[in-house]
Amino acid sequence: MAVKQTGQPSFVEALMPKGAGANAALDRLAGLVKWYRFEKLIGHLRDEGSPGRPGYPVLVLFRAVLLQSLYGLSERELEEALGDRLSFKRFVGLSLEDAPPTTRS
Repeated sequence: MAVKQTGQPSFVEALMPKGAGANAALDRLAGLVKWYRFEKLIGHLRDEGSPGRPGYPVLVLFRAVLLQSLYGLSERELEEALGDRLSFKRFVGLSLEDAPPTTRS
């Protein structure tokens, strides 16, 4: 399965105020964790060569599940929060224009 390109900043994001959507706790967590280690551990879970619609990078999904656990969200609530909260999008590595992972087909 191909992997979506995510996190490319858009023109709109360049025009936003510097602190827009800031969440001190998530920013601190993002800075403390060595994410490349998790990516190394779980990166093999996605087969990039299989056919089908491009999927999200494994690290984006891992960070989303981490948010789900930290905030006690259901899958639907996580999807809504990723579509609504700029701080959540930034934490998982999505830009403003990236659609959040969905549980609906």
